[in-house]
Formats: sequence, structure tokens, C-alpha cells
Amino acid sequence: MKEYDMNLSEKPNKKRTAVMGICLVGVLLLVIATYAAYTRQAYQRGTARNRDTEIVSFTSNYLQLYTTGTSGNAYVAKNIVYGTDEKKKESVSFDIHVYNYANGNTSLVSQKDITYTMKIAFKNGAGKGYKVESDKTPITPDNNNVYEIKKTLIGRTANEDVFTVTFPGNDIDTLQITATAIPDKVALTNNQFLAATLVPCTTASKVTFRAEGIFLDKSEGTPMQYDGFNYGISISSGAADAVLIWDPAVLEIDKFFIEKLDTQQLITKNDLANGKLEFKMDQSNGTGDFLISFYIKDKSKIPEDWSDMEKMIQFTATQKAQ
Repeated sequence: MKEYDMNLSEKPNKKRTAVMGICLVGVLLLVIATYAAYTRQAYQRGTARNRDTEIVSFTSNYLQLYTTGTSGNAYVAKNIVYGTDEKKKESVSFDIHVYNYANGNTSLVSQKDITYTMKIAFKNGAGKGYKVESDKTPITPDNNNVYEIKKTLIGRTANEDVFTVTFPGNDIDTLQITATAIPDKVALTNNQFLAATLVPCTTASKVTFRAEGIFLDKSEGTPMQYDGFNYGISISSGAADAVLIWDPAVLEIDKFFIEKLDTQQLITKNDLANGKLEFKMDQSNGTGDFLISFYIKDKSKIPEDWSDMEKMIQFTATQKAQ
């Protein structure tokens, strides 16, 4: 083995030292830039990360999120409005979309795959002339006009499944369609599934108007265990004037949600400093459901139970005349 002498008293090479300094500065700048990009990306995702889990978004244009165990009687009824002339047609149709991202915002995409079963059932109609297609591929029903198929939305990129529902025009105003999308692993979606009762009708007065705001994180743990909250709002049908109120001393609303409403020219009054936002919603043009993230500003004021937490965010909506 050869021996190498190291003279510790030897003066360092100035050029080498300068190069090393430049490299260290470059590495430092790279780290800072990478961290800034990471935090910016995490914030732009909007949907709050909770309890050491990655973001999992599961939404729809018509179906609403419910906690596992919710009965079918509690599903929101949403109108699918048709003209009176369409009642004379042999068949009419509409599309149900299921997304792995927040409805209307592909940047809030699920980081994990979601495998689920879509079930669509018809009742109170003529009992024939029904068809359901999954991404244009027909689904075979059982003897009770129930159509069922298993699908997987691949995570990390924005994906959607489209289910086209077709039925006779003369079933409008009588038919009810119950649709559910239930994940194989409901724990993956925070014990939530998608569901709704869809009512084809010629007037939006066929179903009682409902407006609902819910904490999607409520199914697990207490508010104190979270760093932010995912709050879902929806109207059952038609158009409405909505009001969202929150405690601005405790919570901060996602700025990207505000920008989204502003871009779509839906905001009628903006008073963020006092925790109040007024805006328009319309189920027919895809603005009847929103997923909103709220971030915690003062952890010490977050209550220990959900009933008190629900007082910190309140949502109301008044239906507009048709």
C-alpha cells in the first residue's frame, strides 16, 4: 500500500476555493428554488393534506360526496331539466362525469389510483328503453334495470370516466335514477363515496331546492387533528345566489378558489377581510358544486368537536326564479 504525505500547513489554492464557493452557492440556490417550487405546488393543489395522507380527490358533475353508511333516502335530488318537446322523443340522454380531481380544477388531482363501482338504477319509469354506456361501451343490466361496472381512475394525472344515461322521452317527469360511485377502499377517499338521485323533468320545481355545505373530513378524527379543511358546497338544482361565511381570525379561504370564481365572473360581493363571499351558482352549467379548502390561521381557536367547527363555516343559497 502506498503512503501519501499530506502537508496541512500548505496554503489552499485560491482558484480552487473560489470554484468551490461558487458551487456551494449554486447548490444553495438550487435547494431554495426547489423548495419554493415544492411549497408553491403544494399550495396550488388547494385540497388540504390531512393525517399523513396524500391528496385524493373524487368528484362528479352531478353526484355529491357522502360519508360511508349514508342511506339512499338522504341522497340529494338533482334535476336534469328538459324542454317539453323532448318528452315526445324516442330517447333522450345525459352524461354523468366522475373525476379524480376537484370538479373544475385539474390541478387538484388525486395522487393515488381510485378503483370504484358505479351503479345506476332506474325506477318509476316505463321499465324499458334504458341504456347506460361507460365511455361509449354499453353496460349489461340485471333483471331490475340496474347497471353496474367497476372502473379505475389512474392517479397523478387528471382523469375522468363518462357514463351516458339514455331513456325514453316520455319517462321525463316520472323517472328517478339513483347513481352511486363507491370506492373499493373507502378509507382512501376519507370514507366518502359519490351519490345522487337524478330526476329528469321539464321544470326545476319538480324537486324541493336544497343547499348544503359539509366538512368532507368530518368522518375521521377531530378538527384539532387537521392542518386544513375540505369543505364541499352544492345546490340540488337550478340557479342560486350563494353566501359563504367563515371566521377570518381562525381560517383562510383558498385563494385559488377565489381566483376561479373571479375568472368565471361568479362573484357578486367580495369581503374576504370579514370572512364573507357572495357568488352565483348554477347546476346546469357546472357551477352547482364546489370543493373549497380552508387553511388554519390560529390553531388555538380550532374546537375539539365538529359541531362547534361547523359554526365557523356556514353556507346558504337562495334559489333564483326559473
